[in-house]
Formats: sequence, structure tokens, C-alpha cells
Amino acid sequence: MDFVILAGGLGSRFVKEGYECPKPLVPLFGKPMMGVLINTLMKCGAEHIYVGANARMKQLLDYLDELKAEGLPVEVRPIITDNSYCTLKAASEGIEGKFIAMTCDAIFPTDEFQSYVKAVEESAAGVALMGLTRFVEDESPLYARISGSGEVIDYRYGGAPFEEGTIVSAGLYGLSGEIMSVIPELGLEPESLSDFQRLLAVKTPVKVLPYEFTIAFDVDNTRDRVHAEEFLSKFQ
Repeated sequence: MDFVILAGGLGSRFVKEGYECPKPLVPLFGKPMMGVLINTLMKCGAEHIYVGANARMKQLLDYLDELKAEGLPVEVRPIITDNSYCTLKAASEGIEGKFIAMTCDAIFPTDEFQSYVKAVEESAAGVALMGLTRFVEDESPLYARISGSGEVIDYRYGGAPFEEGTIVSAGLYGLSGEIMSVIPELGLEPESLSDFQRLLAVKTPVKVLPYEFTIAFDVDNTRDRVHAEEFLSKFQ
């Protein structure tokens, strides 16, 4: 399985808290969170790990080069993009088959992720298998709407959940090169990763299916970092 890690942002909330390193290098258990994530992906049979890294973050680029020198299948794609969708597009360019994309601060149960990887591998061609969770911690979550037939048919950022029930994006995206090509072929221009998910479900013929995680969250500040360490300690 190929994986795509999105690390094109600035991590502004950590900067405000006084961290001097780029967000992907903020430590979890004394190791950069990027390294913790890559270690998990290696346990899940990663063949290639493409990292869309902010080209302005020299510390991050140097760290990724070190991992590559150690023999890990990391391919660094230094980028400066306009938004998170553009980061996904640039980081996944050239991948023809299936892949799973995520941000560098994604936290999830390792065992559930391993099952998710298998499900993506076995999914039908042209199907997007999107990670969702009923665990809501983000102040402005991306709510998903699931039809009676079990397809994801809409997304809404912030506000209230859809009347069908509260379930939100887990920040894990089972995609493929074929699926990524549909958006530009239809002349659509997503303004963010959230917008990309909405357009994929609402405006394209792609079948978007949910894959539910019991818990998944992002690490955006020191409180989240402490929570992540407590949570991940169960899988060490």
C-alpha cells in the first residue's frame, strides 16, 4: 500500500504556544510525530510513503532526508501550495493505484487502521473509502451525511451535524490516482481538503463509502499532544 502524508501547513497554533520546531517535528514520546506516524505506516506494509512537505521548513526536510537515508521508503515532495487540497494533489501526483492519505498529525487506533488498510486494498476500483468517526473533539468538525444505502453523500464544515446523525471525517482518505483525476476532469476546483471531500461526494460519479473508526483526532496544540501520548501509549 502507498501512503500520502500532508505536511504543507505552518502549524500556527503550536507556534503561538512557543514551539520552535515545525509541527511535524513536535515530539510524541520524545520522537517527532512525523516519525511516529511513519513507524505506524511501516507496520502496515508501506511500500511508498509520499510526504508533501512545506518547502519552507528546512528542519522537516532535513529530518525526512535522514529517514530516507536510513532506508525507509520515504519520497519527499517539497511544496508550497495555496490550500490543503492542492497539497494533496501535489503530494499524490503520479500515483496510479490506491493510496491512503492523511495529515501528519493524525491519531487513530493502530489495530483499526490496519483493518482499514486491508479494506482499502480490497475495495472496488474507483471507490473512495473515507475514514469517519463518531468521536467529535474538533471545534469545527467536518460532518458527513450517510444515505440509507450506506454511501457518503454530503459533508458540512462546522455548525450542526446532519439530521441522520453525528459522524465526522476522521482525516483518513482511501483514494486512488483514478479518483484524483475525476475532480480536474470535471473542471472542479476545491478550495480545501474539506471542500474536496464535499465535491467528491456531491458533484462526481465516484462512489464514496464510509469506514468507521471508534476514535480519531488531530494534534493541534499542547493539550492535544498530551492526549495523543496518553492514547497512543495503549498501542506501544
